[in-house]
Amino acid sequence: MSRQCPHCESYNARDALHCDQCGAALDGALGPSPPTPSSGPSWLIVAVLVGIGLLLLQQSWKPPRAVDPAGEGEGASFSTELTSTGSVEDPPRLPDDFLLNDPGEDSRGDGSPPVTWGWVTVTDPFGLSLGKMAGAATAGGWLALPRVQLLGASQVRFREGMAGEATLVEGAFRRRDPLSLWRLEPIPDGSSMPLARWDSRQALFQVDPTGRQVEWEPRGAMKRIGDFLRAQIDQDEPRVLTQDGAIVGWVPGHPIGGAWLWAGPVENRLSGASLTHFQDAEFEGGKIAYARRILDTDLDDLTALLSLDESVARPARLAAEEIPDVYSRPQLIRAARDRLMRGVNSSVPGSYFDAVGLDVLLWLESPELCAIWLSLALRDGAIDRLARAVDAGDVLRRMVGADPAFDTALDLLPDLFVTGAELCRSLDLTADAIDWIVAGRNRFPEDDALRLLDAERLLDAGDLDSCAQQLAREVARSDLKLLRQGLLNRLKMERRAEGRVLIEFTPGSSVIEVTALIGGVPIDFVIDTGASSTSIPTSVLGPLGITVDENTPRQQVRTASDEFEAPVVALPRVNLQGAIVDGMRATVLDLPGQPGTGLLGLDFLGRFRIDLDIEKGWLLLEPR
Repeated sequence: MSRQCPHCESYNARDALHCDQCGAALDGALGPSPPTPSSGPSWLIVAVLVGIGLLLLQQSWKPPRAVDPAGEGEGASFSTELTSTGSVEDPPRLPDDFLLNDPGEDSRGDGSPPVTWGWVTVTDPFGLSLGKMAGAATAGGWLALPRVQLLGASQVRFREGMAGEATLVEGAFRRRDPLSLWRLEPIPDGSSMPLARWDSRQALFQVDPTGRQVEWEPRGAMKRIGDFLRAQIDQDEPRVLTQDGAIVGWVPGHPIGGAWLWAGPVENRLSGASLTHFQDAEFEGGKIAYARRILDTDLDDLTALLSLDESVARPARLAAEEIPDVYSRPQLIRAARDRLMRGVNSSVPGSYFDAVGLDVLLWLESPELCAIWLSLALRDGAIDRLARAVDAGDVLRRMVGADPAFDTALDLLPDLFVTGAELCRSLDLTADAIDWIVAGRNRFPEDDALRLLDAERLLDAGDLDSCAQQLAREVARSDLKLLRQGLLNRLKMERRAEGRVLIEFTPGSSVIEVTALIGGVPIDFVIDTGASSTSIPTSVLGPLGITVDENTPRQQVRTASDEFEAPVVALPRVNLQGAIVDGMRATVLDLPGQPGTGLLGLDFLGRFRIDLDIEKGWLLLEPR
């Protein structure tokens, strides 16, 4: 018999001298014991009569035969089955179609005690299953449920899909206690036993879901946890513990071990909190409570992703082994991937990028999510998002190092700089484009795309030798091969044009359009190597400060359809991209169909050696 502590009422080993709960001396006293019988002959007579009665009872009673739905004989055992999206460490299994009790049966008629067994199914607010287990309810509708099976639950049903289905309505729990009592409504059909405190003076029985009972006595020290006394037991299959027509404890089985003997009040004095109170105390406000909203199919993508991002800053209220399987990392990653991929294919990828930060992706330890997230920034192409992705990429490189699992994500980082540089160039933000190129080259000196962008920058700046060095190495990608060849052609042309003026125009065009400065005033011209003289339109006379009157000299001009006289005026310095001529004269003439455009003829071009390539689209002017 165990020793009971007079201070905290916990039970200890028979040879214990101090309570293992509160440390108080046990004074050599055992737990509650029967009253001491009186001395004398009457005691002997009573003992003989009791012995005869027990002998007759033993001869007449036969143990009930166990139900064997699986056809495995009397040795078959049944226990909890946990159903979830994750794996369980080989829990004992109970067939799904096994009817734990006949709900309308008040007495089994075979001597086994009446216990109402049923399936307990637990679901979360999104309808996801958090588990399924066998449970036994008392006459008042109370049953013991493991804490870990209730984490995140919004509804608990008893005997789902069968007559007498009930729902959990209230409970008596202490924060972080492994086991607690919960009441069902309506009280499940059937004639179960009431709840009572365990009495160490009476015989104790284990009763399994088949009704089979075996006498059992706790051994070793017990630990008091709330209103339960936890004892060691050599099996983890679900049982109830009964004595004297009452349920006095449970063997919950997986996922918590031990036998749990009730030491609290009777059923009609139990009252408790709601399942919501339990979640507020144990689950809500924590990291997983926020992260699981990514699984809510009723939430739009951005709201769900923002909840996932917010989860990182929340406290970790659950230990790793307590997290329900449906909220495990693989499940969260799958849901986040599906939502982010919808962002990649949407018209607002930047909004999806903004909804998640790198912290949550690193917490989930998902290389795939990191790659999708970076691709959202590339797909969006906004400078501020590209800059944020670049900063995140620096963090990612430091944290994952050379982990090959992150290669896909890391390979996207140079593209951020390329995209940023090209966007700035398209907006004529030359200085910003150079900053993106230089920053990218410093981080990824071996990246071919950035190397060619740098070569183009050097070519634009006239640093032909440095450009040649960048273009010396071959590239593998076909699109980059075309870019490299184009830059090599430009470099070759620039080499030929060193010390000369290069005029570029549309390759293959028969018309060469240029803008020259005359006295500092920009004027559009068409170069015509067949025209002997230069002309300017009448619209530029005012800006040039030139006056035409009856004293202005004139020159006979002949066209294909007409012949007339045109004024001839002196021009200030003519500067065509560095090709300069002073003292020129020009006729004042409006070209048909080209108002505001002049004609640059041989009187200008003849001052230079000319190298013209129509196919390549360039004209070289070298001073004579």
